[in-house]
This record gives sequence, C-alpha cells and structure tokens, in this order.
Amino acid sequence: MHNDVRKYYNKHVEEEDRRLDNHPFEIPVMMHFVDRYLKKGDHIFDVACGTGRIANLLMEKGYYMGLNDISDKNIELVKQRSGDDPNILFIECADALDTKTWDHEKKWDAVLILGPMYHMISKEKRLKVLKLAGEHLKPGGYLFTSFMTRVGALVYGIKNNPKGILYPDGAGKLWETGTDDRFVEATEWFTNAYFSHPEEVNPLIEQAGFQPLHLAGAEGVFGERFELYHQLEDHLKQAWMDFIVTHCEDPHMVNNAKHLLSVSKMPVTD
Repeated sequence: MHNDVRKYYNKHVEEEDRRLDNHPFEIPVMMHFVDRYLKKGDHIFDVACGTGRIANLLMEKGYYMGLNDISDKNIELVKQRSGDDPNILFIECADALDTKTWDHEKKWDAVLILGPMYHMISKEKRLKVLKLAGEHLKPGGYLFTSFMTRVGALVYGIKNNPKGILYPDGAGKLWETGTDDRFVEATEWFTNAYFSHPEEVNPLIEQAGFQPLHLAGAEGVFGERFELYHQLEDHLKQAWMDFIVTHCEDPHMVNNAKHLLSVSKMPVTD
C-alpha cells in the first residue's frame, strides 16, 4: 500500500503543493489551536509533511521542525524550499510507520500527523502510528491529527464520479466501510483512502492513550464546496474565514466538514 501512496504523491507533487491554496481552511483552523497551546522554540515532528507548506509557516513562527514524508518528490521540494532554514532539525524520506525517528529517544513538544490517518486503511495501523507518537511526546505534549470524512468523500464522489452509486463496491461500500473501489478510488485524485465518521475519532485517540481536547471541522459548511468560497470578494472571504474558525468545533460544522482536526494531549503522569 505504501508504494501506491508514494507513487501517487510523486506524480501529483505540484498539485499537492497548491492544494492548501485551493483548500484554504485547514491552515487557519490548525494555527488557531497551535497558537493556543504551543510556544516559540518548541520542537515539532511533522510526520508526512507533504511539500512543507505547514512546516514553513511554523518555522516562521519560531518552531523547530523535524520533517518526514513518504514521497521522495515531496522531500526534494522541501529541501529546495527550506533545506537551509536553521529551524529544521532533520528532513527524512520514509513511511510514517518506519521512520527512524521512532528509534530515537527524543521527546517532542508536539507531533503533527496530518496525512497518514486517511492512507492507513486498517484501524490497527492508525492506532499504531498514534501510539508511536505518544511514545515520543513529552508528558503534556500535543498531538495534531487530521482525518477525512465520509460526508466529504461522498460529496467529492458525487461531483467527480456520480456513476459510483451504481456499483456495490462504489458509494455504498464507501458509506458502510470508509473505503471503496469504484467511487473516490476510481478518480485520479486520491488513492488508498479510509474516510472516517466524526464519532470514530475521539475513541481512537483515547485508545492510543491521549486526552482529546478538540475536534474541529476544518472547512465547516464549505466542506467539499470550496468553489463557493473562492468566488467571494476578499472582504467576504475574510469574514467567512473568521466565522469558520470561530465555530469550527460546533457539531454541525464538524458533520459538514471534509477534514477533521483532532487536538489531543499526552497526559502527565505522576
């Protein structure tokens, strides 16, 4: 499975680098919580950092970053863009479960797992990477984890592959199991995907040993409807962005979102 994911991101590196412009809510919602819990100088491990867009913003804020990604093309772009930044601790190309960072004793102030959770089909693997993060967080450290929703996947599939409703391994399978073969998977723009319902997230986080703090719907009502946002004038975009960030934890926003952001904490033990 990891080879398919690597090939996908190697093929789509330019599109992935632009994705956060097309999907503009994820970074402001995450930074809303980063600013609340982390401080300048903290050390953050960004597991599956993609092309480094989020890492760059965090380094600008004074955080020190360890960067990992499965795609060698992503890592090439990260090195071109940020390789000389003094706030980079290391840049590594490896699967999220196999990164050598997990072999080190270093404890992090925060770990970001913003991509792997929807490329790990089995619950066992999702739980494993969360537990690895927990083993390498300081007591009281923070975990930021992203999930993709079945509602978001369903809307995406309706827009891009509506015939998927006709097949037993299409839209129906996605809705029942979180995976499919002839709906989202049959489009060019995603691969090896597991889509969650919001009510799955906190139990998984707790099973991994974390204390859930927040579950936010990154896009809220804009969900897989980003075109509604991009057609607005700039002052309206800002007003709607502020509204989404303010209300991102409202259950109705969570249930309409495409991406969920979980913020949790490693308990402090006596």
